[in-house]
Amino acid sequence: MNHESLNLFQLASRRLQWLSDRQRTVSENIANADVADYRAREVESFASYLDSTEGVAVLPEAQVREVEGENGETISGNTVVLEEQILEAANTSGQYRLASNLYRKAHEMVLTVAGGS
Repeated sequence: MNHESLNLFQLASRRLQWLSDRQRTVSENIANADVADYRAREVESFASYLDSTEGVAVLPEAQVREVEGENGETISGNTVVLEEQILEAANTSGQYRLASNLYRKAHEMVLTVAGGS
């Protein structure tokens, strides 16, 4: 994909959508941490998401896939490691705040340059 063709606002919109999908997936993992045979899931990488959204008007949800449990699975067959998911949720939340603040600042700069306040 030609990532140079994306402007700041398009890139930020895609990043915010991807982070939202990522947070939803992590939340589902946490909610199902004690469900028998539940398999932990994760979203595709941001680079893959950018490639899949090239030229689309409406942003789709990021692709979600099951994760092979590095730590195995519980007796019930569940592969969610709650501690990892909580850290992932906090990390995703921080990235979302950063991306939304950058988007807001860029919008303010455009308004300033255009003469608005």
